[in-house]
Amino acid sequence: MSQLAKKTAGGAAMNIGVTVAKNVGQFLIIIPILARILTPEQFGQVAMAMTFVGFFTMFNDLGISAALVRAEKPSAAFWSSAFWINLAFGISLTLLAYFTAPLVAAFFKEPVAADLVRALSIILLLHCAFLVPMAWLQRNYKFQTIAIIDLSGIVLSSIAAVVLALNGYGVWALVWQQIIMYAVKALAGLLAHKAPLKVTFDIEEIKQVFSFSMGLTGTAFVGFINRNTDNLLIGRYLGADALGFYSRAYQVMMIPVTTLGGGLSFALYPALSAVNTDTARLGRAYVRAVSMLSVIVFPMLTGLAIVAVPFIDVLFGAQWGPVAPIVQILAFVGLLQCVGSVANDIWKARGRSGLLLRWAMIRTVGFVTAFSIGIYFGELTAMATAYLIANIVLLVPFQLGVLKELNLSALRFLKSLAPQFVSTLIMSGGLLSVGACSPSATMRQIGQIAK
Repeated sequence: MSQLAKKTAGGAAMNIGVTVAKNVGQFLIIIPILARILTPEQFGQVAMAMTFVGFFTMFNDLGISAALVRAEKPSAAFWSSAFWINLAFGISLTLLAYFTAPLVAAFFKEPVAADLVRALSIILLLHCAFLVPMAWLQRNYKFQTIAIIDLSGIVLSSIAAVVLALNGYGVWALVWQQIIMYAVKALAGLLAHKAPLKVTFDIEEIKQVFSFSMGLTGTAFVGFINRNTDNLLIGRYLGADALGFYSRAYQVMMIPVTTLGGGLSFALYPALSAVNTDTARLGRAYVRAVSMLSVIVFPMLTGLAIVAVPFIDVLFGAQWGPVAPIVQILAFVGLLQCVGSVANDIWKARGRSGLLLRWAMIRTVGFVTAFSIGIYFGELTAMATAYLIANIVLLVPFQLGVLKELNLSALRFLKSLAPQFVSTLIMSGGLLSVGACSPSATMRQIGQIAK
């Protein structure tokens, strides 16, 4: 195994391992505690505010940090220029979010949303301060350091959220959870990196990557619309309670996507960038990565769909019952997105940010149309079903484009996934059979799906 492969495999294992520990801790300990103290409405209010603040994160560094990771030998002037322009963006975006907060309250018809946005706007500055240090750590395969920083932010912010919730701070416990997490990551990142940052700025360094970085920014912006149109429509027309249920279901679905797909992608991107002109190696790496992901993702998310009712009841409590049928649908969205996540890194490594942007725009048309149909029916399950159908329709041509770029046949790609399909079907059949025959109340709930 080459040194590059060893670094990538080690980084992927480290990143995925820590992300698994982080998400397991959150969803088996922190979230269940908060879900029993706080109401769906309060979670929905924070989701409204974070949707707005998240919009501004699309413009945090205009894709410059990704260009730093991809660059062959970035100069000291490039590192410094990237850091200072990010910091300027962070200050500007924080002020913009703060003063436009009343518009969020007016849109959602939720007065408290304005105060929540004002408080959360500081994370835009904190995030910008962390981007260049993160790029240096990622470029230099310092995945253990990144993992420690990430885990520290989650642990400290989660403890603070639980303590505040138990002391009656309500929705503000969730707000401080976000602020503390970003503050810890920003401070630790600034202390851990060794990028050659100086008080200097060279606009020419930024101009050289402008085309690539703007393509990524456009892709991120359009991607934000794809991922948040449902939140905007639900919050606007169905209210904070409904958004609280939907956002919780979406968060459950995203666990394996961020843990496995995101963890592997983060470690894989520097390695793919290092061999971006070798189509054969890229093709082999792509097939292996997707195959490895599917071994875990296919049975995990299919199983989640089957046991969603008792899973949600045990994890969050009876008041979160409406989340289960949404999870049963969104689980298959997560499956598709996790498998498709590796393809984005192929295009980024190839420097094809413009193509990513075009595909993001195509998805926007599909997803916004699907969400509009879903909200017409006024049901959260309709929104989730429309989202699933749109993902299926759009994934096929996107995957075919990646296979063509890598000179891979669709048959070879499908053969690499065949064992996972078969084992998942066997697992599902067994689980449904056990549920149908079991005398326990929990397993009877599972068995109902088989009928």
